[in-house]
Amino acid sequence: MKKRDTKDILRAIPLGGHGEIGKNAWIMESNGEIIIINFGMMLPSLDLTGVDLIFPSTAYLSENESRIKGLILTSAHDDCSGGVSYLLDKVKIPKIWGSKLAIETIKSQLQNKTMPEYEYLEPRKTFNVGEFNILPIANTSVLPDTFGLYIKHVTGNILYTASYKIDQTPIDDKKFDYFSYAKAGEEGVDLLIGDSSNVESVGYSQSERLISKRFDEIFKDTSSRVVIVSYANNLYKFQTIFKSAQKNGRKIFLSGDYLKHKIHIAIDYGFIDFDSKLFANEKELESLKDNEIVILTTGKYGDFLTALISIAKQEHQHVKIKAKDIIVVSSNPPPGTARTLAHTVDQFFVQKVQVIGGRGQGVHVSGHAAQEESKFMLTISKPRSLAPSHGEERQLVQYGNIAQMIGVSSNDIHILKNGDVLELREQVARVSNKIPAQSIYYNQAKRLDIDETTMKERMALSEEGTITVALALDEKKNIIAGPEILAEACSFAKGKDWRAFCLGTVELVKDAVKQAVEREEKELLSLKSVVRDVVNKSVLELIGKRPLINISIQEIKSPVTSKQ
Repeated sequence: MKKRDTKDILRAIPLGGHGEIGKNAWIMESNGEIIIINFGMMLPSLDLTGVDLIFPSTAYLSENESRIKGLILTSAHDDCSGGVSYLLDKVKIPKIWGSKLAIETIKSQLQNKTMPEYEYLEPRKTFNVGEFNILPIANTSVLPDTFGLYIKHVTGNILYTASYKIDQTPIDDKKFDYFSYAKAGEEGVDLLIGDSSNVESVGYSQSERLISKRFDEIFKDTSSRVVIVSYANNLYKFQTIFKSAQKNGRKIFLSGDYLKHKIHIAIDYGFIDFDSKLFANEKELESLKDNEIVILTTGKYGDFLTALISIAKQEHQHVKIKAKDIIVVSSNPPPGTARTLAHTVDQFFVQKVQVIGGRGQGVHVSGHAAQEESKFMLTISKPRSLAPSHGEERQLVQYGNIAQMIGVSSNDIHILKNGDVLELREQVARVSNKIPAQSIYYNQAKRLDIDETTMKERMALSEEGTITVALALDEKKNIIAGPEILAEACSFAKGKDWRAFCLGTVELVKDAVKQAVEREEKELLSLKSVVRDVVNKSVLELIGKRPLINISIQEIKSPVTSKQ
């Protein structure tokens, strides 16, 4: 490493993963060089129609493309690498360093696109990207081949945990690298960027091995079909399910292209053990007895909730529910979906279908560090400052509170939003400014990007509707027709209150137009603005909302009469 210059600054910038679960992405930038760490995706809420996936913004990266030295991927989890195919469409990446499973998954997704030069991460094997010296550190998680990163730079050292938990009995016996994390703490960690998504859970996250016993019980004790819904990233869980199914004389039917793709990549590169006789095809599914079947399914993009809903509605391609089936919900609900999940489960009970899932059922364990693991990471890394990452706002704040208990000063705990620029100068981190980092809402079929501002307008329109005000003016700007008020998709536009609103607003519009003309504001654009302000104010006073306001003003000129 070169000698430290007091003018050197490292800028660490999150593009995603702050105030949300998913689409993790960071930029590290110094002396004209940029490295990208992870570029994940996030699934949209169920009410976002026309949106398939959500990605971090590529605007800043596109503007600074020539400065990008490479991309580093810590795992094949969609939260970390699910947006890479999209990124490569937008920005030229000279080289990718990543876990073998992540790189091979991306290669299989690119189809006709060219894969940049790449190199697999190896635990404890350092490499350089420009001025950055990087050490991959082996993590344990819900899937194999995952890493944290120790990033050394002349301005200071950054420890990036990525998504992790401390599983002391991992499925593949590849242990969490305590030594390298502790060694980084001894060498010096000036900024810790830590996984926060499970910090509300007390104690430790449980080992993936613990679900094995429960699946054995389910497969052995029932003569019914077992349908398991889960996230497609949970590869260790699938390994457990495969072994348990084989042990209990059941075959596995995989439903969903996204799920099958994830599993087959893991099998092809030796991350999952399997017996080729274990899997059943669609034709075999029809001939097998109920006690010989396990159906494993996910949604179109690897989520579990859309698959569960389609099964409950009897709309699933392969799963037609019948009484006495057992549905295993082997995942925690995404933020904001608890009520939807409960309603869906209710539908199964009506159909006399047993549902196993939720806390205490032994069919799912978290893949992220709980409170005691977070304390452990803070204790051994001894960071000078902390940027909680990968979490909703309350989780970021709670991780910060835990760090204060461990001894990190409140002045050195940075609760960042996407796009905030955290400057590391002479080993001290401080927030400076901000770059554009709005989410990109993506329609896969149309290959269409929808920016966050447009998406918010769409959502407001769907929730609050549209009001159109139409009127006609003569040449002197006198109102000769209207104003007429029309409402679309406005739930409040009915009854006596609405009629009173229309009558009152018509008079207000007439007065406003008259006063504007008297002030010599006769341009149509100016008059439209005056009318829009009046209507907006009236609606806000009536219902406290801001529907989209359309103003239509038609100017009618007097007919020219010819002299006889």
